[in-house]
Amino acid sequence: MEGSNRVLSPPNVAAAAAADNLSSSGFTSTAVNSISNLSSGFFPADKVSPAYRKFKQSAAPSRFLLFSQNAWADLDRRVVDQLLEGFLIGKTALEASVDGKPYLFDFLSMSRTDPSTGRQNSLAWIDVRGRCFFPADERANPGLRLNASFPNPPRQRNPRLAEERCDEIIVEVSSDRWPETKSLRDDEKLYKTVEKLFLSSIKRFSPGTTITSIHRCLHSAPSGNSRLLTFELQKRAAMEARGNANVKFGWHGTSSSSIATIISQGFGKTNSGQLGLSSHGLGIHLSPPHSPYASALLSEADEDGERHVMLCRIIMGNSEKVEAGSSQDHPSNEGFDSGIDDPVNPKWYVVWNTNMNTHIIPEYVVSFKSSSHSSGQRKSMGARKLSNRPLCRLFTEIGMRLPSSKMQALEILYNQYRVGKFSKEVFIRYMRSVAGDQLLTSSINKLRVC
Repeated sequence: MEGSNRVLSPPNVAAAAAADNLSSSGFTSTAVNSISNLSSGFFPADKVSPAYRKFKQSAAPSRFLLFSQNAWADLDRRVVDQLLEGFLIGKTALEASVDGKPYLFDFLSMSRTDPSTGRQNSLAWIDVRGRCFFPADERANPGLRLNASFPNPPRQRNPRLAEERCDEIIVEVSSDRWPETKSLRDDEKLYKTVEKLFLSSIKRFSPGTTITSIHRCLHSAPSGNSRLLTFELQKRAAMEARGNANVKFGWHGTSSSSIATIISQGFGKTNSGQLGLSSHGLGIHLSPPHSPYASALLSEADEDGERHVMLCRIIMGNSEKVEAGSSQDHPSNEGFDSGIDDPVNPKWYVVWNTNMNTHIIPEYVVSFKSSSHSSGQRKSMGARKLSNRPLCRLFTEIGMRLPSSKMQALEILYNQYRVGKFSKEVFIRYMRSVAGDQLLTSSINKLRVC
């Protein structure tokens, strides 16, 4: 499947675009028996190795298409399930039944063969990352080319974050910073979209915040592919069970090293401990798209003073309200899938431990700096505004001597205390448990406050 590096010829691009607008049930038994004029014919031996390498580069297919009657059409869902099962275990060819009739599907030559007649149709697929794998026009070149993409889709009034498509070959280059990520240019549309989402909200609390980079997660490694496929299958299952998978975007704040682990291996632990009494159960807490500040407080500065938050997709399904300080770690009954702090105006989405690597998929990593998070300064965001009161001064003094993760947990609790969620005594008791009596006493003596 080496082929040339040119883009699809205009007729093929138009056909691919038309196929994108078809429903998944557009393929019929009549179309199965049609003969493609793009018959792949004999597949040369010298093409097998490069074709296999390309086959292994593909993520799990979400759609399979067949060229029939001069157009691309989706295969029936039942056929797709048969092909997907073989694809995922590494089969390069398999037999699948269409309306009771067996056909041979070959992923290397990208063809479907009718064993009874020897007639072939060209085969293509679109993987779960949206990359399109189409054969070239064999009449012009007997080789095969992959990674052709669809033209730009029609614009919607409120489009969800999605990659802009163009009729060029997509070349994914992994970033040196985090494997399996791609650094976005600041003039790209995706960069601008994520930038606006992050800054429009966080600057209300931290005006000095600036973005230093945005990376898109590629999910191209086998482990990433597997998690992405699992996420898509769980989304489909939730849709069938609930009628709506209720997929949301949410922010997750953490350290640079944890981001590398999450991208390569998945989530390993919850962040409930960082929230302390403000946690809503034992699970991964993500803040809504309009509220990155809450998750930014849970991020950790690296040696350059940068902090990082991940923008993730989340399958929420049916959410139940979970009170602050709860030790709940699973749905209260079969009617629920996830937790939420407030059904009307949520500040936290909660994904339970058992679902954290099936119901969350990271999409982007936003790196940023803030005047409140400058290098060498341990004050948390917003702490300097509160230094006119004795408790606030104590809070700030302790924060300069605590690890940032513990200080961020304290700040979230302090903000809850300030709005009356619990008493001053409860906050001080928690502060003692986090800071320890020795640090608390020395800080009090230093400030000479009680």
